[in-house]
Amino acid sequence: MVGALAAVAVGLAGPAQAQPDPYLPVPPFWCPGNPPGAISGSGYGGYCEGKTFPDGTRLNTWRLGPFWQPIRCIIPDGTPNPPLAPPGGCGGLLD
Repeated sequence: MVGALAAVAVGLAGPAQAQPDPYLPVPPFWCPGNPPGAISGSGYGGYCEGKTFPDGTRLNTWRLGPFWQPIRCIIPDGTPNPPLAPPGGCGGLLD
């Protein structure tokens, strides 16, 4: 009886939900590095960024038309085409 109740309890329990990594952008809905209220994309393009790493670098991806480009590590400088970070940037995730 106890085993059956335990099986029912496990079956009714919802799946565990992990929070997304704040450093890793998942476009177009999880862009924690974008300014508050910023639209991450439009019909023509857009961008999606993760939270800033302690060294000032940030993971970034951008869109041209319907296609998201591969993720890259940048040094955010407020321009539309920020420079790529040197090796070791973004916690070394892309090295």
